[in-house]
Amino acid sequence: MGSGRDKRKKAAKRSGGDASGGTSGSSKTDRKTDKNAAKLERRMDRAGKEDDIDALLANIKLLDAKTTAVHITENAPKPSARCNCSFTATLAQKPAEIVMYGGEVVDSGGKTRVFSDLYRYDVEKNRFARVVAPNAPPPRSAHQAVAHGGYVYVHGGEFTSPNQEKFYHYRDLWRFELETNAWESLPSKTGPSARSGHRMIVHPNGKSLLMFGGFYDTGNEIRYYNDVWELALESKTWHLRCGGGGGGAAALEGPSPRSAAHVSAHGDRMFVYGGYCKHAGDGDGDDGDVEKGQTYSDLWSLSLKTWKWTREKKQGLAPGPRAGATSAVHHAKKRSVLFGGVVDHEIRKGEVIVSEFFSDSYAMSVESGRWYPVTLYADKDDKKGETPSAGPSTGKEEAEKVARGESVNANFNVRDNQARAAIKIQAHYRGYAVRKAYKLYRVGGQVSELLYSPGSGEAAPKTAPRPRGRMNAAVACRGNTMYLFGGAVEIGDAEVALDDVWALELTQRPKWRQISGLSEDVAAAVVGDGHVSSDDDEEDGDGDGDGDGDDGRE
Repeated sequence: MGSGRDKRKKAAKRSGGDASGGTSGSSKTDRKTDKNAAKLERRMDRAGKEDDIDALLANIKLLDAKTTAVHITENAPKPSARCNCSFTATLAQKPAEIVMYGGEVVDSGGKTRVFSDLYRYDVEKNRFARVVAPNAPPPRSAHQAVAHGGYVYVHGGEFTSPNQEKFYHYRDLWRFELETNAWESLPSKTGPSARSGHRMIVHPNGKSLLMFGGFYDTGNEIRYYNDVWELALESKTWHLRCGGGGGGAAALEGPSPRSAAHVSAHGDRMFVYGGYCKHAGDGDGDDGDVEKGQTYSDLWSLSLKTWKWTREKKQGLAPGPRAGATSAVHHAKKRSVLFGGVVDHEIRKGEVIVSEFFSDSYAMSVESGRWYPVTLYADKDDKKGETPSAGPSTGKEEAEKVARGESVNANFNVRDNQARAAIKIQAHYRGYAVRKAYKLYRVGGQVSELLYSPGSGEAAPKTAPRPRGRMNAAVACRGNTMYLFGGAVEIGDAEVALDDVWALELTQRPKWRQISGLSEDVAAAVVGDGHVSSDDDEEDGDGDGDGDGDDGRE
């Protein structure tokens, strides 16, 4: 009991305020924050400027300027459902925490909302603390964040307009101080170009950060990168180590340009596995010049002394190609752990598409590059459980059975022909280019309504020994446990973001345990039509008035 006063002093130092009182002030700030975000959305909607990114960001900046001090809501409700957020373990700090920042969600009306909120998750007490601080970065998703030396470094990412018509990619660099909860913008003019979907890790020497790949998409053009950058932490300067960031000769010397790769490092080597890229079509056939997506499953290593690439032969049992998988480094056992993802199976010569969402995990040794599945064990009798499937062929056979109605599988769902044109457009176009796809496919009516809502899904699982299959989840390792939050599934014609929390015990007998289930409205959407009801769609009763002030942030 004698340590209670010391804990209050530490909390006061972190928040920059008085820790002796309750949380009523912070709770009020949170209510204002949510109200202000809803007001902004309604104002932009009524003004017909939903896709004016400059106006959106300018309004957000005005709201942020009214936050002049750090506000912390201890024991806050868990973050709202989202995907493509960062989930960063603070390995050297006490208490054992994971910092969640940003992300995005597609609401029941098909509108995209991008977040800028930050949470500190105490994994030992299972408590979230919401932090609202001045001078914070603007909202973003698909950014990168790493923790080192008492800071969380954040780079890049993207902001998407509500209708997904326009995209803004960041090239900025920020750091969040864990002791004071203060944000600081760092120089980035000589660093990597604007991008999202890249990967960033701490150099094994502990003196710098390494960054690989990513993409840049304006809606009418898209570029993928394969460059490697190093950020010297002491001088805060960037150095381009290899790759040209756009293909050509650089692609011949290492992995091809890509985003969403799985990156880890040990000793004097950095590993890059898998990723995703779009390629321009050849102009022939029904698809014209539609871009084709490609999911990679190759493995490369980069010498951190010579900056030369080597293509590695995959050893052991590696996961098959999949999009939307996420991974985290398990430092205690020198391995990278990959979870989830999705793959589309075309049945009946493409007339039917069956999407398979994965809930399995694989681990790769960062010393040898060898892969092996994470075999689960039962919780009660400790008997050996399921092992991930060996490859995509097994999934294809099951998909065919599901399409014929011979099998019901929790991780498979069939898309009908009505939605197929919209799905195809989604797979190959972003932003304004969808208008070009209208002409190409001559679609309209209900198909048009599906263009911003991916059209596949999975049924609710019959048992709960593991999380349901999903894509773009947030994962982080702390000690011998990998924590998972959120992600997304596709139900019918809608994308549904999740908000459940799980822990995978990475011991000799790995097993999942659920920390927090889905919120009621999210659970209803998962088993229903995919639409999540939200209070954000309702008026808050004070019209367009400013009420009692906008002193919070999203």
